[in-house]
Amino acid sequence: MSAPDNNNPISAAEPVTTPDVGHHEPTSKLTANNSLADLAPLNTNLSSPWSSSLLQTYLVLAVTANFSLLFLKGYSQDLGYWQDWVRQLSTSGYDGFNGNYPPLYVHWLYLVGKFYTLTGIPLEHNDFLKFLTQIPVTIFHCLLVLLVFSQLQRFNASRSFMHTMMLLTVLNPAILVNGPIWGQVDLIPAVMVFAAMLLAVDQRWSYLSIPIFALALLTKFQMIAFAPVFGFLFFRNTSKHLIGILLAIVLGAVVFLPSILAGHFWQAVKQAYIDTLGQYPMTTFNAANIWILLTGNTAPDNIVLFGIASDSALATIFTAKYFGMILFSLTALYIFLQGIHFLVKNNTNYNERQLLIHSFFSAMICAVAFFTLLPAMHERYLFPAVVLAIAYSAIAQQKLIYPIIICVLCALNMLIILEINGSDIWHGLSLLIVIVLVLAIAELIVGKKLFDALSKLISRATKTPFAAVIFTIIAIAGMLNYFFDRYQIHQLSLGENQQFLTELPLSYARQDHGKMALNRSYDGNHLSLANRRYAQGIGTHANSDIQYQLPSGATEFSFKVGLDDEVGTADVQFSVWGDGELLWESKPILGHERNLPTHTIKITGIEKLNLKVAALKDDKWDHANWVNTVISFTPKTADMHESIPVVSN
Repeated sequence: MSAPDNNNPISAAEPVTTPDVGHHEPTSKLTANNSLADLAPLNTNLSSPWSSSLLQTYLVLAVTANFSLLFLKGYSQDLGYWQDWVRQLSTSGYDGFNGNYPPLYVHWLYLVGKFYTLTGIPLEHNDFLKFLTQIPVTIFHCLLVLLVFSQLQRFNASRSFMHTMMLLTVLNPAILVNGPIWGQVDLIPAVMVFAAMLLAVDQRWSYLSIPIFALALLTKFQMIAFAPVFGFLFFRNTSKHLIGILLAIVLGAVVFLPSILAGHFWQAVKQAYIDTLGQYPMTTFNAANIWILLTGNTAPDNIVLFGIASDSALATIFTAKYFGMILFSLTALYIFLQGIHFLVKNNTNYNERQLLIHSFFSAMICAVAFFTLLPAMHERYLFPAVVLAIAYSAIAQQKLIYPIIICVLCALNMLIILEINGSDIWHGLSLLIVIVLVLAIAELIVGKKLFDALSKLISRATKTPFAAVIFTIIAIAGMLNYFFDRYQIHQLSLGENQQFLTELPLSYARQDHGKMALNRSYDGNHLSLANRRYAQGIGTHANSDIQYQLPSGATEFSFKVGLDDEVGTADVQFSVWGDGELLWESKPILGHERNLPTHTIKITGIEKLNLKVAALKDDKWDHANWVNTVISFTPKTADMHESIPVVSN
């Protein structure tokens, strides 16, 4: 065979009859007598420096995109489910779990709960929880990149098409909105379906196809939409798929084992696969599909369509719930029969690529039909079609219109519901524009040498063996370190001659809004300054005046001040007064300050200590904190000072 032509999708070969799959044809084909080893699902030749560097570059980009977008505001309700389920699993285990989710991802939530228990970090509805729940999604995004890349290389895609498909896979708006932004895990089972279909067509590994598909069903039951495709692929290699069914049964028992041991098996099955069927008795729940056109959003699914009388013999058939089921069932049946027809018609006169093209195109239709025709769909349920459309185009090397349009439709449908706050992306946009300006000025100074040097540096880095794996491990460790410091509650250890100010008698407290809070912010959250949280301190609101009675022997007062992170920017000024005299005054605090210092002032001989916060302009959002407020005493009197209950005015 001649060397591959990089300008053509496939190396030159004898023409083979192309199957009729939705009236599309590959531009070129593989010969039917190519060895099966050359067509292995993950046969990726990384011996080429260009291939290895390209793959690792896109893997690093995928990890970077996922972790960067985690900080955007997610979908509160779904993150609330994760929080509740992690709490249940960490406190009561599988026996007390009451979530309506298949078991595979529940095991990960169990591990997340153990992590919170071991570290002592409070389990809260925040971006740390989203990061922990999204780690498997990031890993499966990398797996999707690997699968797509393997198919592009397997069928000798041109460089331009390869770059197009890889960018569409890595920076796909629907994938990034669904995962790191929204906080959902729909990518995991969709990638499993992708892998299972590749295995189903491969002669050597087809017995693993049904077990992997079973794992997808054990993650999201919506993957049942692809049953018609796996139905006709079953007859591709019946004996091995029968083995696969036995393996799937064993695998299912292993996945359900914790629930079985906890005596919770039937309840887990019922909650995940039965109770959810009638959970949303609506024609559509924010899903832009046929039901928006026929009934509008969130209409009851017992509506009789097309003006047919409710007492008519046809009323049941044309009730929205059953009419949608009938439409999808007919579509699924046709896809199954088309697949059988393809296998019978072509018999052995086809190669694996032709079967893959037919199968992935059929799977894409299944996913779109599932979302479009069935009632009770959510905005996210189009998502599997995004992954299958990408897979189809990568193998067929044509019809990019499918993944692009489906991606746009899916992303927009989710964004309508998500309503991202523009202020959430200010810091990221600000950093990017600064980087662009610095690069442009640097190139103006040194010329093209800058990008030549950067290209060589990146090329050298990405040619390092397992560079993407190393980067992912470092990125996960870095994110864990950041979130651990951000969300743990920092508790100050006191010396023998020290005491917290808030343990002394409170003489007087006044503020313009609300009430002074001990060890909490004005809004009742953990005290948080400069993205760090503190166990001890005072949360107040400007203007405020807080006075404590000091016992004899007090020598120093140490503290930190700032605006709480629960607000954006404001403008306040802190001051400390002793017996009516100014002891210390801060510069204006605007809320952007980082690396806040600890201030220490002398208070020897002072009896009354006043903490004041003044609003500099208006007093909106002036949520001011005094944290780590420590009084030091002379050693000889330290043991005389006992904690005294705080009296609140």
